[in-house]
Amino acid sequence: MRARLIGIFTRHMQTPFALLVLAGLVAVLTISQSFSLGARLFPTVVALLGILLALLELGRQWLRRGAREASDYTDLGDEDDSPLFFAKGLLFFTWMLGFVALFLGIGALPAAGLFVLAFLKLQFRSPWLPSLGLAAGIVILLWGLGKVLQLRWPAPWLGF
Repeated sequence: MRARLIGIFTRHMQTPFALLVLAGLVAVLTISQSFSLGARLFPTVVALLGILLALLELGRQWLRRGAREASDYTDLGDEDDSPLFFAKGLLFFTWMLGFVALFLGIGALPAAGLFVLAFLKLQFRSPWLPSLGLAAGIVILLWGLGKVLQLRWPAPWLGF
């Protein structure tokens, strides 16, 4: 019963969600046009690609309007009511809140490295060498993207 209700709700929310995403991307595109060339390049490309994908999704919904699904297309079953399912969701949400707190507290680059390292070691019990390699790779990738795209990272609250 619960899966059926969720399926009905998600089916009716697809178009409003796609329209909301489309409106947000149009706003990003409009606002970014007042930026300098280097600063507007990234948001313009992302917004244009997002607008294209949102329009394709709306077109897909329009072509398939009124069509019935052959079966329940959700992957939600009765086993998703178990406490373990909700505990895993809460754990993931806690990890994301921790990343946001690290980002605000110590800055983007150190937060990304520490988050990846902690996530791999604590959540997946990964060995140290691959964990350190991936954490360093993420920091180097973000640093390089920051240089190429001329990003100004937000100042951390703790002043590092």
